[in-house]
Amino acid sequence: MKLSTEAKVGAVTIVGLFLLAYMIVHLGGFSFSDKGYPVTVTFNQVSGLKEGNIVRYAGVEVGRVQEVAVVPEGVKVHLLINPGVKIPQGAQFTIGTDGLLGEKFINILPPATNSGFLSPGAHVRGEDPQGLDQLIATADRVLLDIQALVKSLNEVLGDEKVKGAMKEALLNAREITNHLNELSASMARMAKNSEGDIQDTVRNLRTMSGSLRDVAARVDRLMTEVDNNGRTAKDLRETIENLKTTSARVEKMAASLEGVVTDPETARNLKETLRNAREASEKANRMLGKVNSVKAEAGIEMLYDTDNHKYRSSADVRIQTSPRDFAVIGVSDIGDGSKTNFQVGRGESLAGRAGVIDGKAGIGLDAKLGQQLRLSLDAYDPNDVRVKLRTQYQVAPDTFIVGQVDGVNKSADTSTSVGVRTTF
Repeated sequence: MKLSTEAKVGAVTIVGLFLLAYMIVHLGGFSFSDKGYPVTVTFNQVSGLKEGNIVRYAGVEVGRVQEVAVVPEGVKVHLLINPGVKIPQGAQFTIGTDGLLGEKFINILPPATNSGFLSPGAHVRGEDPQGLDQLIATADRVLLDIQALVKSLNEVLGDEKVKGAMKEALLNAREITNHLNELSASMARMAKNSEGDIQDTVRNLRTMSGSLRDVAARVDRLMTEVDNNGRTAKDLRETIENLKTTSARVEKMAASLEGVVTDPETARNLKETLRNAREASEKANRMLGKVNSVKAEAGIEMLYDTDNHKYRSSADVRIQTSPRDFAVIGVSDIGDGSKTNFQVGRGESLAGRAGVIDGKAGIGLDAKLGQQLRLSLDAYDPNDVRVKLRTQYQVAPDTFIVGQVDGVNKSADTSTSVGVRTTF
């Protein structure tokens, strides 16, 4: 069959209309049946959101806006979510814009944790969008704050006094830099010129160590002579034990005669002998116990007086008669107006002393701070009270660093000494 020209034109027109209708329906998102499930979102304001706008979940298109309705509590937006898409509970519903002036859309942000999914017909609360008006208002406030800041800076920097102060500060900084350069040069010259003094100090330290060794040798000989290589303590123990044994024998003899003697005077003498023997035995026991618990520690030290530029040596013996009782015997400033020290004290971590300090009556206080540090405070000479402060820090089992300040209460006579102490 042969079609006429009019028929051909009509057929082409009908096909074109069908294609146009298909494109309109397909590209415009029209649907003749609602597929999916509804979700209702309530906003305070929607910033121009309209029916047919896209719904996106994490940037992926998942539905469209079916209806935008004004209600007393704000604006309700009815969404149609595509079948098979599950929106987690706790997801955030916001309104976004494609570009600066593009079309609005609903943006769904997934929650941090998933505790289930929204059921069909669920109602959720959306977050209000930050519109362009709010952005402009915020920018206006920021600009006003910047203008106020600039005005304040102009008022401050425009003041002639401030300008003068800034100029003076710059000039002073330049002068300080010049002074620092001069100081660096002076220190370099000082270091170069003091090289000889440093060598002298090293030689003095070597001499000091030699003197300390000699003093140690002399004290060692003194202690050996006094102790007689341990014989003195041994003899003392033997004497006390003999006294104890003799007292016991006398007591036994007197007891054996007590039933035989009939003379009243002899009986009284015998009872007195028994009492004296018993007392002597008890005293011997106490003395023997004390002798067995006696401990002695000798120490020597060499100090350098930084104010008077001279060396001082001292030696002492600390006798510990019990865990809390002790006595200190020694000599300070050996060979340079030697001064006697003899004190008795009581205490452990915090101990008090009383007796002779540097040849004068006085009292002292010792405090142990930890295992290594010891502080001492002495007050002596009642006629012209002087206060001495001393610190001692242990650096080795028998070696200590010593710092001492004499005449703390007399600024004109204050002297500071540092040195080394060793015990044995």
